[in-house]
Amino acid sequence: MRKGITFFSALLIVLSFTSCRTSKDLVYLNDVDGQELHEGLPVEMPEYRIQANDNLYVNIKSMNPDVNQIFNPIQGGGSMSGTQQMYGQLSGQYLNGYQVNQQGNINLPIMGSIQISGLTLPQAESCIRKKASEYLKECTVKVKLLSYKVTVMGEVKSPGVYYNYSNNMTVFEAISMANGVTDFASIKRVLVVRPTKEGSKSYRLNLTSKKLLASEAFYLLPNDVVYVEPDKYKNVRLNSSVYALFLSSISTLVLILNFMNG
Repeated sequence: MRKGITFFSALLIVLSFTSCRTSKDLVYLNDVDGQELHEGLPVEMPEYRIQANDNLYVNIKSMNPDVNQIFNPIQGGGSMSGTQQMYGQLSGQYLNGYQVNQQGNINLPIMGSIQISGLTLPQAESCIRKKASEYLKECTVKVKLLSYKVTVMGEVKSPGVYYNYSNNMTVFEAISMANGVTDFASIKRVLVVRPTKEGSKSYRLNLTSKKLLASEAFYLLPNDVVYVEPDKYKNVRLNSSVYALFLSSISTLVLILNFMNG
């Protein structure tokens, strides 16, 4: 009978250890010691190249406001309030942006179809400016990506699709947008899936290691998917209270039987 008690006690101890995690398992870049110069950190962010189905903000201006109205008829002269009303919501971005079609073109007023697929945003600006110069003098062109989004899934507090309106985004920023990781996350095993012309490319990231800073996937690109895996003891820890209550009841029963037989 005492062997049974010893067995149940040992099992309870094992469960308690498997349900605990060390602080190093939860700390980002925990191997960074003070001020360090990290060789291999990407000096330049990866350049995104425009592809089919991208939604773009295109603004063309010259010194003549009447001519500007022809190229930007909806914007009402380009006022800040009008621009905010048009692009402040996702629905407005979808309706008022210029979508790249399957042939890699966008269709602009007056200028017609322009091939920009495969170009970076600065290259697209240059291409559109060259075309616009046929109609305007001293024009300026601004091109921004409206459909810069990443999907964050798995062990984060608010999984979902998040839009970015700056020129770059790191994996830390994406996870922060999702309100951080849950208590069951394994930040040593974060998967980034990146669509490319050749197919989907995947990266495994260890967010506790400074080697992360040299990874191609440290900076995210539009349409990346970030998946934070659960740790291997998640099911045990979720059910540890149930197991503990069950084993405690068994132990109590064994003690009662032992007392009665004693």
